[in-house]
Amino acid sequence: MNRLLPLCALLGLGSITSLAHAESADATWDGGYNQVAKRRSGFLAGIGLGFAAGNAYGYPNELAKLGDPRYERNTAGAFGGVNRLWFGGALTDYLVFGVGLVGLRMSHDQTQATGSAFVFHVEGYPLFYRGGAFRDLSLFGDFGAGSMKITGHDRQEADGGLMSVLGFGVGYEPLRFWKFSFGPAVEYWHWWSQTMTMNSVAVEARLTFVGGQ
Repeated sequence: MNRLLPLCALLGLGSITSLAHAESADATWDGGYNQVAKRRSGFLAGIGLGFAAGNAYGYPNELAKLGDPRYERNTAGAFGGVNRLWFGGALTDYLVFGVGLVGLRMSHDQTQATGSAFVFHVEGYPLFYRGGAFRDLSLFGDFGAGSMKITGHDRQEADGGLMSVLGFGVGYEPLRFWKFSFGPAVEYWHWWSQTMTMNSVAVEARLTFVGGQ
């Protein structure tokens, strides 16, 4: 999954630029409420690449081995990377919804945790109407489901099965060119199931395409 995300990102960004002209009309339509989009409208898509640090521990996805320390795998303090691709739309200048894929990999010594997830993405700009830099400062959440495994050389791999996925973060995209915006984001991730738990903090560089600017 992690290897597919960069390819999907290239294909996705290549196709969405063809929608730019059609989507730009949305920015001049006020929806009958005398409010014209100033920053975001229409179709949006984004990619993110970054650094992750955290911990994952779990057991084989077998009831008899659950909770048995002989089968536990633990990355301890692990480091690695995270990447994402998402598509969605802006309901207003300050509210964005979307769906996407997330890939995460962390390792410590010879123990490695690798996972991927499908998420719903919600992003808000609560201080948008204060103007200036606040127009590009966001709070966001990711909610979904995924899977993760912890592998190594000395024990049976741990398998999280179907895991719940939750993430909360802060983003800032002050750099703007054509229909793209770029900037950093920080997000806390919590993935969990009966057999595995993962907590991490990710620092990402995000690139967002806004079709309706």
